[in-house]
Amino acid sequence: MRNLATKQKPSDLATQLAGQVLRVEGAVLFVRADGAVHEARRAASCLLEPVTGDRVLLATIADGSSYVLAVLERAEGTPATLSVEGDCAIRLPNGQLSVATAKGVEFVSAGDISMTSPAVEVKAVEGRFGLGRLTVVGKELFAEIATAKTTLGALDIVAERVMQKVQRAYRFVEEMDQLRAKRVDYTAEKSMHLHGENTLMTADSLVKFDGEHIHMG
Repeated sequence: MRNLATKQKPSDLATQLAGQVLRVEGAVLFVRADGAVHEARRAASCLLEPVTGDRVLLATIADGSSYVLAVLERAEGTPATLSVEGDCAIRLPNGQLSVATAKGVEFVSAGDISMTSPAVEVKAVEGRFGLGRLTVVGKELFAEIATAKTTLGALDIVAERVMQKVQRAYRFVEEMDQLRAKRVDYTAEKSMHLHGENTLMTADSLVKFDGEHIHMG
């Protein structure tokens, strides 16, 4: 009868112990277990970074190497850090990823942050953006805002058509207001008032005044 059992090599044998992390020096963990201090490394499957004081599960291999497999217990209030070496990807082929926190979420990256999605929805009571440069490329923009206040150093707008519809419009220009156009058409339903310390009106060919009453001077 054929023996299907695989014979283990002595170097493959491991002993598991529970111990406590005494200190952390770079990637080396000093763990006290079974009356001795072991120099161990964090196993690739142990995503939670061990810190001093943690109770951990230690695996010692016959070849002399030791690994921390998991953090079993940690003092209450000690922050937790999940970390891996190299690139990391989370894949959910048939599910949805949800992140819920009580105090906030923070993203910090030394490189670019990219998001790709058919739709993006953000809901918040207050929002703040601090950007050195902003570029927006889109086809349509729809905005509904109750109150807006903008302070700009310079504003340049290049558009094929601009249309505004407001109930009341006020403009206060401290220095100069200049308009250059091929044709200008101003129509007031009731009255139009032009006033200036010096008012000049010139035309190359024709100036026409038409009204039921015209008062000069």
